[in-house]
Amino acid sequence: MWVNKLLFELCRLSDSLEGEDAFHQRRVCYIAYNIAKELDFDEFGLDLVVKSALLHDIGILTDESKVEMFRNIIYEDYESLNGHAVISGRVARFLNMHLDVTLAINLHHTPHENNTSIIGNILFLADNVEIAYRSLTNPYAYDDLVEFLEQKKLFDPNMFEALKNIARKECFWFSLLEDHIDDAVCEILDRLPKEEVDDKLKNAVVYLISYMSDSIVPFYDKYTLFVKNISVNLGYKLGLDTKVLHNAALLSHIGNLKIPYDTFKMPSLDEETYNVVKSHTFEGYHILKRMGFEKEAELVLLHHENNTKEGYPCKVKPEKEAAALALATIVAAIMQDRPYRVARSDDKIREGLKNFKDIDLFDSEVIDAMLEIDLEKVRKTEDEYYTAVKKLFI
Repeated sequence: MWVNKLLFELCRLSDSLEGEDAFHQRRVCYIAYNIAKELDFDEFGLDLVVKSALLHDIGILTDESKVEMFRNIIYEDYESLNGHAVISGRVARFLNMHLDVTLAINLHHTPHENNTSIIGNILFLADNVEIAYRSLTNPYAYDDLVEFLEQKKLFDPNMFEALKNIARKECFWFSLLEDHIDDAVCEILDRLPKEEVDDKLKNAVVYLISYMSDSIVPFYDKYTLFVKNISVNLGYKLGLDTKVLHNAALLSHIGNLKIPYDTFKMPSLDEETYNVVKSHTFEGYHILKRMGFEKEAELVLLHHENNTKEGYPCKVKPEKEAAALALATIVAAIMQDRPYRVARSDDKIREGLKNFKDIDLFDSEVIDAMLEIDLEKVRKTEDEYYTAVKKLFI
């Protein structure tokens, strides 16, 4: 896996918040790249433009209240939008992106007269083009779009001339269509340097996704952190790969980001809605495979399976690592309040574990290891990486 491909998959996840794909950041990436290329940016500069575009709205992933606004309007109140721009810039820095990327993202809602970043100006223009394009009821009715934006007089004149040159080509607009934009962006990524993802970036992405999935609703706070603390403990006791369990636990509910958030607030679910919730395992598996988390993806797919083969989504008996993650998921969930029940005491949890053993829900070895874990310590064990991510969004 190389860096830009990983950022592309993170961007695609961000664009498809709650299962409704807006295609926004990928389109901005395509538009911004073509403007920069028209302005004769070198390969290094084009790479910075692409990274900036792929991450420029990552900060709204945990801001449920702004989803509708960001997706559906052409906006001009730029100051009110700078909050998520700053958060997105912090996230980019946390991912160890170049300082020019961070600055550009910070300023991507700042008009030309106050925008001190060249890439930031490109992003500002590309962002407005995409929002205006998305407002079209007919995606082929783009002829007046550039003229409409020019009247606003908010953009760098040289960059706007570059946009005009690009906009004369029908292929530019056709590439923005939903059926073609991913291919168009991937072709761009193939032209750029292929930097290998290092452990530092991989770890940062794991924790970012963990915090984002825990932020869907208030009662999920620290949920994947609890799952991680339990899974790693089980891994040590059972002689399993603790690094894979560590990452798989933190990534275990990435699929929830594809499900409408209100679903998780319901006190009960009908069969159809429950099937939507069940899909988070399958969605998570495919997202993680595309991100290069091969081993973790396998465990995430199976983290609601058990020995009875009555779990989901594959109705199979999980191997020991998947079983450890599955049991950690159950215990972490019942340690917290949910809309349909209150959190259970540690004594009640231990009673439940003994019942699991009686019905052979998981192998005795796994349940016995779970019974040895101090749940109060699980609650109190902090993680500096998780805390650092949380601070990005304050």
